[in-house]
Amino acid sequence: MGLETVKDEIMNSAKEQSNSSISEARKEANRIIKEAEKKIEDMKEKSEAETKKLIDTIKRQELASAELENKKILLEAKKQIIENVFAESRKKLENLDDKRREEILKKLLEKAKNEIEVANIYCNKKDSKFLKVFNVGNVDIIGGLIAENKERTIRVDYGFETMLQSIKENELQSISKVLFG
Repeated sequence: MGLETVKDEIMNSAKEQSNSSISEARKEANRIIKEAEKKIEDMKEKSEAETKKLIDTIKRQELASAELENKKILLEAKKQIIENVFAESRKKLENLDDKRREEILKKLLEKAKNEIEVANIYCNKKDSKFLKVFNVGNVDIIGGLIAENKERTIRVDYGFETMLQSIKENELQSISKVLFG
C-alpha cells in the first residue's frame, strides 16, 4: 500500500465524513426550519385569533356606545317635543278669548272658594275685569288666579303657569305615553 492509496483512503474517508456531516447538518437545518415555520404559523394563528377577539370587543363597545348615544338623542328629542307641547299649551292659554277666559276664571274661583275663604285675588291686568267683586291685585301671570284668605296666611295658586308646571311634574309619564306610545 502506497502513500497514494493511504492518501486516497483518507480523502475518501474524509469525504464520506464530510458528506455525512453535511447530510446531518442539512437534516438538522431542515428540522430547525420546519420548527421555526411551525412556530411562526402558530404565532400567526394566535395573533389572528387575538386580533379577531380584539376587533369583536371593539365592535361590541362601539355598538353599545352608539346605542347609548342613540337613546340619548331620542330622549332629548322626546324631551324637546314635550317642551314644545307645553309651550304651545301656554301660548293657547295666554291667547284665550274673553268669554272662555271668564268661564275658566269662574271655575278656578269656585275651586279656590272650596279650599279657602277667599278675600283677595291676584290675576293679570286683563283678567281683573272678570273678578271685580273681590279685592283684586295685579301680578305678572299669563292667566288664571291666585287666591288668598283675609289674613293673607293661606294662598292657593291657580295661575296657568303653575297649573301647567304641576301637570308637567305629575303627569309626565302619562303625557309621554300618549305622545310616544
